[in-house]
Amino acid sequence: MKSDEFRKLTIFRQVELLFEKGHHMLSRIYLFYNVHLYAISGFYAEIWYRQADNKIDRVIILEPSDVLDLYDSQIGLSDISGCIGTKE
Repeated sequence: MKSDEFRKLTIFRQVELLFEKGHHMLSRIYLFYNVHLYAISGFYAEIWYRQADNKIDRVIILEPSDVLDLYDSQIGLSDISGCIGTKE
């Protein structure tokens, strides 16, 4: 599934797909939200969860550059080392 197809789904279906097929990468706190970053089918999406209401308010698709900007303090070399091939 491509990001434009994902965007057309209901928020319920988006969250369902992220939980079922996405890979949870990182989390952050922003104001009243716990924001969870997922990778799925070649793109990134965030789930914005408001703990006080026990409610998911939104799902946002992010560009890779946005992921680096928002999560730069949490990303280390060990996070990307699996993406780099080793020489034999």
